[in-house]
Amino acid sequence: MKLFAGKGVSLLQAQQLAGSLAALSAFAACAVSEELGLALLILFPAALIGAHYWGGRFYEKAQWAWTVLVVFAFLVFAAQVLAGQLDIVLAAARFALLLCIHRLWHRRNQRDELLLLLLCLLLLCAGAALSAQLLFGFAFLAFSVTATWAMAFTHLRFEIESGRGPAGSAALLQSRRIATPALLAGLGGLSLLGLVGSALIFFTFPRVTIGGLRRPSRGVPVAGLGDRIDLSGHGTIADDPRVVLRVRLDPPPDAGRKSLTEHWRARALSVWTGLGWRALESGLAPARFPPPPKLSKARRQPPLVADIEAVAGFSEGVILTPEGWPLAVSFGRPLSARGSALRLYRDAAGDFFYQPVEVGDLRYTVVAERTTPELDLLRGRGEKYPPWLAADLAVPADLDPRLRDLSRRLTAEKDPADAATAVERYLSSTLQYSRELAGEQKDPIAHFLFERRKGHCELFSSAMVLLLRTAGIPARNVTGYYGGEWTDAGYYAVRAGDAHSWVEVYFPRAGWVLFDPTPAAERGSRQEGLWARAVLAWDALQQKWRAFIVDYDLLAQAQMVKQIGSMLSEAGRRLSGKGAGAAQLRLVLGGLVALVVAALLGFALRRVRLGGRRGAMLGIDERRALQLWRRARRRLSRAGIELGPATTPQEAAERARVAAAHELVAAYSAARWGGARLSAEQARALLRGLDRALAGA
Repeated sequence: MKLFAGKGVSLLQAQQLAGSLAALSAFAACAVSEELGLALLILFPAALIGAHYWGGRFYEKAQWAWTVLVVFAFLVFAAQVLAGQLDIVLAAARFALLLCIHRLWHRRNQRDELLLLLLCLLLLCAGAALSAQLLFGFAFLAFSVTATWAMAFTHLRFEIESGRGPAGSAALLQSRRIATPALLAGLGGLSLLGLVGSALIFFTFPRVTIGGLRRPSRGVPVAGLGDRIDLSGHGTIADDPRVVLRVRLDPPPDAGRKSLTEHWRARALSVWTGLGWRALESGLAPARFPPPPKLSKARRQPPLVADIEAVAGFSEGVILTPEGWPLAVSFGRPLSARGSALRLYRDAAGDFFYQPVEVGDLRYTVVAERTTPELDLLRGRGEKYPPWLAADLAVPADLDPRLRDLSRRLTAEKDPADAATAVERYLSSTLQYSRELAGEQKDPIAHFLFERRKGHCELFSSAMVLLLRTAGIPARNVTGYYGGEWTDAGYYAVRAGDAHSWVEVYFPRAGWVLFDPTPAAERGSRQEGLWARAVLAWDALQQKWRAFIVDYDLLAQAQMVKQIGSMLSEAGRRLSGKGAGAAQLRLVLGGLVALVVAALLGFALRRVRLGGRRGAMLGIDERRALQLWRRARRRLSRAGIELGPATTPQEAAERARVAAAHELVAAYSAARWGGARLSAEQARALLRGLDRALAGA
């Protein structure tokens, strides 16, 4: 079937195209989750296009092959679900997608079309479970409109076929005067009106989450940053502008600050593998918050309250904390999607985790003590370290001798605090930063320090840890993020390109203290162009979608009703003259009422001026006839023929006393009231004939 065989589409083409568009919208609702797999992402569009052009040739052919394929896919998905390799929601989405492909290639009767729409609805439901992104909202909107078209045209098509039979219905089904833009717009408007009603129900009635229909949680925490560092990679570290954290701080940073200089700590990695780092193996225990060490004369600041929204897919299972000593962690929603309580854990390295880990963003609040230990307060604390720091003092046996010599030059006969400062200053001032990876090296740290002399933040932090450990000072590598960019949505956005690595050094009776040997100007993302701003703007829309739609529940509903009540109460108080700005409010409301009244009067006058004509509902030939008469009337008036407001076309032709006028009026009447065709060429010829006749007269 050709998509377009001339101007417009026939009813049959519109019906089949609307069903295909509905299927494409439902597929997009699942595809935005990025979990369908590459094979299905390629297969479905290819099958949709193929079915649209050649599906009729294969109708009811090789049914046994389709059946075998569908049954085999069902058994494979069922086995993966039972083996724990695939969750049931994703398996159901993929199976429904295969059924939808099968139905696209078998569309002949009304039952086939309705089954296709039902499968599309199942795909839409699967997309809602797989993804909470804003793109799903656009796909849902497209499905609402295209599915309405498909249902209306399907009903109309098969009612015509059942009433007139195959022979009698052929002309109507191939007519291009039924599926007009006006009809499409009207049906689309009805679907949007239905969405508005659904939205009112959504915001009015209490929303209850059914845990059994939600996706299962992961059994163990998985950090988006990873629990290890590998220094043998090739290529370039991507400066990814995608947002991973949305942060609001109390007290806020200095007024006007657009960028944060904050370290967001994720995990400590203590064990050197020869080519990188991994976390020390230790169990998880319920989180405890011991008091911070008391450092006399330390510069104290008010506790920092960080409201953090962690975006799904980057730091799942891990709690990121700002600089300072964590005092408390609380969850914005203490219950998971299944109704079970979110539990907070801490390992031996002080890293925070939560369980159960579920798909979706997580909002939590961290309170941190911001005591800053000055260098003088860290001096003189000795070098007696507890036994549990053995892993943070371990030095590889095959350490390059040059590294030992460098460590000796930088730290010899210095207090640990001064030694750590000297190493930090040396690395940040003498080596260059680069996102280019050096590839696999026998000794990546020696290659970085003595040969290439440039590298990324993980090489800077790794070199500092080994240099300090060689001097007998406990140190460890820490991963997380650095920075944050202010957005117009009212939060700081920490991006994937802000992924960072730094160092923690242990001091007796002071604990772990942050040092960062990476040059300050090179920390964090460098994305500042148009694309980076577009990503931040899109994330702001995503955040509003999640706040007002995805996370909308009974508590949010109560807060919204309370806010509306407060606004109405304040408006009433001001209108009564009791509140500040009452006169201004009455003036604004009066202006709005005046504008509405003026608009209504203008609309009424326009209706009277048009005399009740329904120009917007006229056909193309009727509109052309009306335009023809208006132009002819102006020509007759210029020729000196007296025409009043109530003069009819027939009376005007009689007063003109030329045959061309009667011919034009006859064509006008036939097209305007008799349903006759009037082409643009015919109208121009009639006007030229009238001009010649009036000139000759």
